[in-house]
Amino acid sequence: MKPPNQLSCSKMFIMSAIAALELIYPASDWADECMATLKDPHGSVIVPCDRGGTAKFGSAKLRAGEHFLVERTPSDGWLVYLKSGCNGFIEKADLQLLPNEPLMKLNYDREKTEWRKAQSARHSELSEAASSGKEHGFNYHEILTAASTGDLKAIARFFSLARFMDGGAADEYYAEQWELVHVVGDDAFARFLVTQPAKVRENIGVTLSSPGDTEPISKPKPYIKRYFPKTYKLLFATKGSLHT
Repeated sequence: MKPPNQLSCSKMFIMSAIAALELIYPASDWADECMATLKDPHGSVIVPCDRGGTAKFGSAKLRAGEHFLVERTPSDGWLVYLKSGCNGFIEKADLQLLPNEPLMKLNYDREKTEWRKAQSARHSELSEAASSGKEHGFNYHEILTAASTGDLKAIARFFSLARFMDGGAADEYYAEQWELVHVVGDDAFARFLVTQPAKVRENIGVTLSSPGDTEPISKPKPYIKRYFPKTYKLLFATKGSLHT
């Protein structure tokens, strides 16, 4: 059984960092996440591409006319997700919310670079999941990097690591399952699923339908159905089916 969801260290950092931001929209305007754009037709905003509270990915310019996903946090801040894969905070930006627009597909391709770098991280730099892997004799990010290439055996191995993960390590691990699905894509992930026993597919379905593991998507099933139709069919529409 999957461990209880917990806030990751990076998420806690993010919420602390934005607690003092001045917001321009009341909480009643919309619930959960939605699409948005800048109101100023000639404006732009610099977005720091935060990862774990640090701008490892530099920054991106958010331009007028660009549509992006925004999420309100428990401390009334805003997280911005761009189609380029950059995500971070914007302060005092004049936004036009688009609650009726379908949510965009998230881009986690930038994570592949971080996973590859983390394979050779020093002990003091290891994440909790990587530390747990080292304690149990495997390189967590080496497996994740191989899985990100679409290697079916590596994907299977990564999804078998749950027994080694608890606490903060589990929080990171289940979030990276969600990211990995995006990185490998619907076709490759569906090919992996058809090789797996029904119980494994059931467990994956539980994770990918749990909002705590699919942030910022609070209703993951409709999102998966839109962008990962083969995966959706195998996990939810035709339970136990081995056909894509």
